[in-house]
Amino acid sequence: MTVALPFLFVVLLWWGGTGALILLARAAERADRGLLLPVATMVALGAGAAAVALRDMGGAPGAYLGFTVGIVLWAWHELAFLSGAVTGPIRVACPPDRNGLARFRHAVGTILHHELALAATLAFLALVSVGASNAMAFLTFLALWGMRLSAKLNLFAGVPNPNDHLFPPRLAHLASLVPPRRMSWLLPVSLGGIALLTLVLFHQANVSSTPGSRTALFLLGSLAALGGLEHLAMGIRFRLEALWSAWGWKPAPEAAEDG
Repeated sequence: MTVALPFLFVVLLWWGGTGALILLARAAERADRGLLLPVATMVALGAGAAAVALRDMGGAPGAYLGFTVGIVLWAWHELAFLSGAVTGPIRVACPPDRNGLARFRHAVGTILHHELALAATLAFLALVSVGASNAMAFLTFLALWGMRLSAKLNLFAGVPNPNDHLFPPRLAHLASLVPPRRMSWLLPVSLGGIALLTLVLFHQANVSSTPGSRTALFLLGSLAALGGLEHLAMGIRFRLEALWSAWGWKPAPEAAEDG
C-alpha cells in the first residue's frame, strides 16, 4: 500500500471540509444562526458516539472512519468559533499600545472559551481511547489541535502573511492581534518540527506490519504535511482563499489591488 490513497483522502476531506465551513460561516454572517449550530451540534454528538463505537474497530476501515470522526468533531469547533458562538469573553480589538504580557492576556481572552471547548473534547477522546484498539479519532484531533496551537503562537509571535483579512466580521477584532510583521524565530522552528514529524510518521507507516496502523500513520503524516503547508503560507506572500475559489471565496477588492 502506498501513501497515495490516504493522502488523497486527507486532501479531499481537508479541502472539501474547509469549503463547507466557508459556506456555513457565511450563512451564519448573513442571518441569525438559527438552526445551523444546533444541527451541527447534533452531528458532532453523533460523531462523539461514533468515536465510542469505533474504539474496537481495527484495520484500515477503522483508521479511515476514526480519522473522519476526528475531522467532524474539529469542524464543529471551527464552525462554533467562526460563527461567534464559542470564542472568548473579550470581543474588542486590542489597544495598539498594549504589548507583552498584557497583549498576550488580551489574546487569550478572545479565544478562551474556544480553547476550553477544544481541551474538553480532547480529554473526552483521550478517555475513550484508553485501552482501545482504534484511537484514530483522538490522534486526529490531537494532531489538529497541535497544529492549530502552533499556528496561533506563530501568528502572535509575528509572521509576514497572517491572512488576517480572512476573519469574518464577527471576529474582525482578532486582526488587531496579528498584524503583518517580520517573521519571528518560531516559524522556522515550527516548520522544521512539522517536517520532522511528517517524515517520522511516513517512515513508521512504511515499516509497519499491519494494514490498520499503516493506514493510520499515512493519514496522520498527510495531515501533518498539510499543516506544514499552512504554516509555510504564513511566511510567504500567498492568499489562502485562492484554494477555495470554487466555493465562492473571492479575494477582497483591496486584495486584488495589492497584487
